[in-house]
Amino acid sequence: MPGYPTNRNTFDELIPMLASHYYVIVPDHSNTRWYAKFDPEKTPFTFSLITDYLEYFLKELKIDNYTLYIQNSSFHIGLQLMERDPDKIEALIIQNSELYIDALPENRQALYKNTGSDSSNAYMDYVWTLSGENADILSKDITPLDSTTYDIGLWQQYLEFVQTEKQKLIMMQLLNDYNKLAQRFPDWQQMLKEKQPKTLVIWGNNDSDPNFEGANSFKKDLPDAELLLIKSGKFSNKLFNVEVASKVLNFLQRNSGRLDDGENIKPYLDAL
Repeated sequence: MPGYPTNRNTFDELIPMLASHYYVIVPDHSNTRWYAKFDPEKTPFTFSLITDYLEYFLKELKIDNYTLYIQNSSFHIGLQLMERDPDKIEALIIQNSELYIDALPENRQALYKNTGSDSSNAYMDYVWTLSGENADILSKDITPLDSTTYDIGLWQQYLEFVQTEKQKLIMMQLLNDYNKLAQRFPDWQQMLKEKQPKTLVIWGNNDSDPNFEGANSFKKDLPDAELLLIKSGKFSNKLFNVEVASKVLNFLQRNSGRLDDGENIKPYLDAL
């Protein structure tokens, strides 16, 4: 599950490579328009609400076991799915998901810690700058190295969803809930520590995380987790190249149990 709609850019090449051997299901929360029946004035939008939708989605598809790939803001949904029924999760792939506040830059830590104590209009206006029409903070996560390959049309696609007052309210509710869910982080860390799922952590760093602290923090609760650390922005095309596809396929072959016993992906990996 990717986070923002624009994050799709990072998966365009990875998904076809994984789909050669596995069923890859990527829920698109925006284009399904499932949210249209909700009035945010009466039903506040939260990640728990989206989790309800995903839980129903999996039930309708009769998917009882799966490897969960979570990235960026979608980990708030993925870990709630795992929390509700951990036995369905065969393995975890975690990419650039902020679960350890102490590993974040000071400005990000302050944002989490301020949530719940400040409900002023000024604070909510600041929250909106993180994802509104002038969300410079997000564009800075796309490093200059990637500017020649990043599809600016994806930003235009995203902005379609923040044009009306209703859409703006929905996004602000989700942003506010995003930070409030930090209160659940210790519970989710404990869940990972107790369940010890087979885990691959993929992390593209940028200048705000030069030592990969965000990725290495997962080793505190998942000492056997595998790490793939890449010098790149977290929304980068470079995150999802042949190296990543090979690593993910090898991880799935060892931990998901979905390939036929006689099938060997080595020739495919050699050809990538």
